[in-house]
Amino acid sequence: MNQTQGTYRDQISTVDEKGKRVWLFPKIQKGIWHNRRKVLGYTLLAFLFAGPFIRIGGKQLILINILDRDFVIFGVVFHPQDTHLFALSMLLGVLCITLFTVVFGRLFCGWVCPQTIFMELVFCKIEYWIDGDAGAQRRLQKEGWTRNKIQKRT
Repeated sequence: MNQTQGTYRDQISTVDEKGKRVWLFPKIQKGIWHNRRKVLGYTLLAFLFAGPFIRIGGKQLILINILDRDFVIFGVVFHPQDTHLFALSMLLGVLCITLFTVVFGRLFCGWVCPQTIFMELVFCKIEYWIDGDAGAQRRLQKEGWTRNKIQKRT
């Protein structure tokens, strides 16, 4: 058996032999499924940023005010004496999210996970806007510290 075939799992692909980080430069995504994912992602981002301004029955959609001991979740007000109801509803919510993730984990992580949405639809778009596509990012990485690279990194 070849040495390289037996030891490919012995090192991380994003670290070279010297222990330095190997940067990955993803291609700009295109296609119908990416477009659908963008529509869903931007809808969820809009909901996230509009959430504090949405009111149900005169109360915010979600409000966690620890100092005043006032908790509002989807228009339902929880007070300190409702701690058992609040805890039960939180446990039920965590259980539902966990079960959904177990059954539809790939769907959750790829389409509605907040980390994925922010990374793909916010941070990567800014990175592509500043540094360019994957090829331009590789060239910029190999390039010395020129004025252009310092400007982009700043």
